[in-house]
Amino acid sequence: MEIIANLTYRGFNAYANFGFERGTGEEIASAQFLFGPDEIAWIKNHWVFLDHDQRYTVSAGASYTYKDTTVYADMLYGSGLRQGFANTDELPGYYPLNLGFTHTFHLPEKYGEIQFRFDVTNVFDQSYQLRSGTGIGVFAPQFGPRRGFFGGVTWRF
Repeated sequence: MEIIANLTYRGFNAYANFGFERGTGEEIASAQFLFGPDEIAWIKNHWVFLDHDQRYTVSAGASYTYKDTTVYADMLYGSGLRQGFANTDELPGYYPLNLGFTHTFHLPEKYGEIQFRFDVTNVFDQSYQLRSGTGIGVFAPQFGPRRGFFGGVTWRF
């Protein structure tokens, strides 16, 4: 299930998304050698959560443009993917926040315009794990990106 909302009013734009998901399966169709006999036996007699099962996902963002400057923010919340024996556990949730701005300078007509952009991803430098390397189907840990600073210049001519 997914719910989406968008709002635009003059220079203000906003969006929000909410997703709910539940994915389950039974038995393992391939690579059984990667699992212990106890886990294979348990999975054979139980529905198990899929490795991509993350119960709740929320994203939201907003931007405001005044003249030639735009400021914006967006965030993501994930309730955590599955892990552990037969995917019976769940990783902790995560909620990175990103901020940024752009400004456009209008040059004389034959030179076009130059836009400067600056972004900060994961503003609070939250360290979060997307996958632990345990569970069904995933055997390597993965982490979300740490804080990053990005800038750019675009010359439109």
